[in-house]
Amino acid sequence: MDLEKLISTLKSNAAVKEALTLLRSQLPTTLFYHAYEHTEDVLHEAVQLATSDGLSPRDIELIAIAAAWHDVGFIWQSNNNEPLAADAVKRYLSGSTQCTPKEIDLIAQMILDTALISAGDSWKQVATRPLSCYLLDADLANFGRDDFFDKSELQRRELGEEVDSFRQKTLMLVRSHTWHTPAARAKWQAKKDANVAALERLLSTGQRTV
Repeated sequence: MDLEKLISTLKSNAAVKEALTLLRSQLPTTLFYHAYEHTEDVLHEAVQLATSDGLSPRDIELIAIAAAWHDVGFIWQSNNNEPLAADAVKRYLSGSTQCTPKEIDLIAQMILDTALISAGDSWKQVATRPLSCYLLDADLANFGRDDFFDKSELQRRELGEEVDSFRQKTLMLVRSHTWHTPAARAKWQAKKDANVAALERLLSTGQRTV
């Protein structure tokens, strides 16, 4: 099965479909970065990474469910939204026979692992489960893509922060970040290095655009 067909099939999965429906109808319109499109992007990238690294169909399905639900907490609040999303997916899956209790706990933990935690002067995501690695890399995929600055601007607008201050924080975050999976390192490390260099130039020159 090719990638796009696989993703289409996963989107018809009951749990994935439920999350996407919730996000499409209930996410606040003030979310410029964490909009519905972000979840679709993360779902796509997570499945692609997992497929590239040869994960089993069941593991890919569990990652897809976690990706679909990982930002559902933004429906209710932005700060500390991950526990809300984890609780929401556990409630939904506990009412079905789609996943075992162990798988439900794994999906919830993957979502909890997307939280940024303090790491000295910056922040990082910590993968506490092997499958979390694929969700975390997909969640921050734009660090190593051509749309890095476009996505960063959407996040800055969402947070309402001043340009230079936000860029300094972003630089610290991207510098401290490392990819968790072989597929992500191969796909995005070179472009991430280029994006860091470009961001450093913007900050050193005071330019507003790349």
